[in-house]
Amino acid sequence: MDFRRPFVVLLLIGFGCSGLPNGKSSNILAFLPTETRSHFNGFKPLLETLVARGHNLTLVSPFPLSPVTDDGSPLLYTHVQVEFHNKVSGVDFLDKNSETNTWPSYVYVLWLGPRITRFAVDKPSVKEFILNDGGRFDVVIIENFFHECFVALGHKYGAPVVQLLPLAANSRVSQWHGNPYHPAYIAELFNDYAAPMTFRQRVGNTVSAAFNTWVNRLVYMPQQRAIMLEHFRYPGHERRPDLDTMVQDVSLTLVNSHPLVSSVAPFVPGYVQVASMHVQPVKPLPRDLKNILDAAERGVIYFSLGSVIKSSKMPRETVALLLSEFAKIEQIVLWKWEDDQLPDLPKNVIVRKWFPQNDILSHPNCRLFITHGGIHSLIESIYHGVPMLLIPVFADQVHNAAEAMRRGFALYVPYFELTAEEFSEKLQTILQDPGFDVAAAKASSIMLDNPMSIMDTAVFWIEYVIRHKGAEHLRTAVNDLYGFQYYLLDVVAAISLTLAFVLYFNYIVFVYAKKKLFRKTDRSKNL
Repeated sequence: MDFRRPFVVLLLIGFGCSGLPNGKSSNILAFLPTETRSHFNGFKPLLETLVARGHNLTLVSPFPLSPVTDDGSPLLYTHVQVEFHNKVSGVDFLDKNSETNTWPSYVYVLWLGPRITRFAVDKPSVKEFILNDGGRFDVVIIENFFHECFVALGHKYGAPVVQLLPLAANSRVSQWHGNPYHPAYIAELFNDYAAPMTFRQRVGNTVSAAFNTWVNRLVYMPQQRAIMLEHFRYPGHERRPDLDTMVQDVSLTLVNSHPLVSSVAPFVPGYVQVASMHVQPVKPLPRDLKNILDAAERGVIYFSLGSVIKSSKMPRETVALLLSEFAKIEQIVLWKWEDDQLPDLPKNVIVRKWFPQNDILSHPNCRLFITHGGIHSLIESIYHGVPMLLIPVFADQVHNAAEAMRRGFALYVPYFELTAEEFSEKLQTILQDPGFDVAAAKASSIMLDNPMSIMDTAVFWIEYVIRHKGAEHLRTAVNDLYGFQYYLLDVVAAISLTLAFVLYFNYIVFVYAKKKLFRKTDRSKNL
């Protein structure tokens, strides 16, 4: 029984099958059931491009694609509508006493990650799809936001798996494919510092890497395995390999990162960076917003904490602090505020529930972006060359802020350390120091300088995996090694034993020669 419901709004292919793998369209499953809109929006342009290239897409998600393409063509794909529970993790990130703000990140993800996964799959539509869908697919695309068990769908359909990382590569993911994550020079994703690191930071970074790899395998992966055994009970699941093996067999990892966004690091061939893939062509601003930005002689500051963190949920004293500082500056402030109104606004502050962020950041009068440091906001700001004042709250945001500050186009104040003095000082510094504008412009030129568009790169590698049936030749030999071989413990042991033998042999020879020498000396004296 194939219960998939065609989404009526769909796509006619206007330019044939040119560029398609093997000259034909492919059947692609995009399994994205998590209710994280910001993540989905990052992948959405890629999925729409795959459809526009003539591929047959089945999307399992709470969110649909756009009804039409930019040129007005309707989109044709199959959408399995996933229920909304309005709950991704069940955590209040603005609460200083919540688990995410009281425990180190490498500790709380051990239970928060599986919790996010369970929320995503414990829904009727997802269960029905996994159990009863009878489709055939050439590739399965999943998001790995603590979703390792999703790779089981590759086994169900006998198809290669492409995983999308909504954040930068990290040791939790990299360990399975031999992708470098050396803690001496690659800062862990959730740490509040960037490379180069001090001795103390390298110690902390090593502890983080150990938790995200060794402890991850002992504590986190068994929970993912339990979710897989409970929810991925499709016909034939009894014959599938262990979860570790299926994770190791992932064919391609598209990483939402860039050397300007995270630690500069080498990548294995199966890891491809695609930051800015989600950035859309700039659209005309609504007339009222255009008039505001065009007329802003001193410029405009855009303020948004993203889609997960709500400005309207901040304590009143924090809101009052920010408004007080905004009242002291000459710039217009556009603040994404999710409530119906914000009382006692200074005359230079405009609040709305939604702003076209990408289009505002592209305007030449946008002087500054005040942001939480989410990965997409960071990328868009760099893309358009706008300096940032970051107010990171949780997860990778503090690390993103540290990376941005190190590169000279941003400053940051952690949310739970926010004071009027600190915020005012950083705000005024950025507005008055032209060096931030210069650094932001340089960063933008670097991000835009690519041999081919990032979208074409992402699509190419997905089609490459389809053409080459999983592209096993891209995989390293790391998974053919035991742990002691990977860390060269056997080599170290062999060299150590050899040195010990040589030293011991030399010692024996020395002692023997010494005794012989002293015997001859004694005989000479006796004569």
